[in-house]
Amino acid sequence: MSDLPRLCIFGDSHYACVKQAEVQGLVDVHGVELEYWGHVGGRFRYLEFRDGAVHPVDDFTARRFAKFNAKGRLFLPAADFDAILVMGARVYVWRLFHRLLRHLTEGPFLSRGLERRILTDGLRGQAGYRLAAGLAGTGTARVILAPVAYYTFDTERFGEALTPGMAAILPEAVARFWRVLQEAAADDGILLLPQPPETVVAGLYTAADLAVADHLAKQDFEHHNAGYGAAILSRALDIARRVPRRAGLQRAGAAGKMAEGSEV
Repeated sequence: MSDLPRLCIFGDSHYACVKQAEVQGLVDVHGVELEYWGHVGGRFRYLEFRDGAVHPVDDFTARRFAKFNAKGRLFLPAADFDAILVMGARVYVWRLFHRLLRHLTEGPFLSRGLERRILTDGLRGQAGYRLAAGLAGTGTARVILAPVAYYTFDTERFGEALTPGMAAILPEAVARFWRVLQEAAADDGILLLPQPPETVVAGLYTAADLAVADHLAKQDFEHHNAGYGAAILSRALDIARRVPRRAGLQRAGAAGKMAEGSEV
């Protein structure tokens, strides 16, 4: 059995950019045992956390997740890993930040306390976040959360989304928003990764060179390429490599129930 820390990357379609970063050799993944467990976001409606693991609520969903896992896992037990990167997982922040920026420029009606409450409730109210919190609550794996990245910047689509007043307060306000989210996540045992600053343009968008191929033709401003995946994966690996390998926590038998013939 390897003595390397075990890192699982769990997510929706946004985890594809992380996988591509590994496949393309953009990040050195040595020093960990790396595994993936995920599917497109629609399937996240059929996941729940119970008994120390993320479980699909039906057999079809279980086999869809198993199909894209090297070990054919039908569910995801926290105790099988030393660290888990929750990538995307339908946890969104852009609209939350944009709404608060708009409120802050409309007048002195939004106190810091109310701002914190809106951010905290907005984070904890998302189903993907609750799955991450469940995994963290087991105390058996270091859970890292990278929310869905900002939209890819496009002047035609987003050129008027930020008023001059919003743009003026954006740098300080967005930094504060991230701190609030990090503090809330830490209270739930989660290490939340803000969007890497080198990937951000115009304060609240992702650089166009990190978009998926043909994003304009596809009108896909939400997903990103291997370059963005590398920025997240490198940070997660730095954390995972420092997590002590816990002996005796392999529960492949119980966690196992590995799928046989999981093609669907």
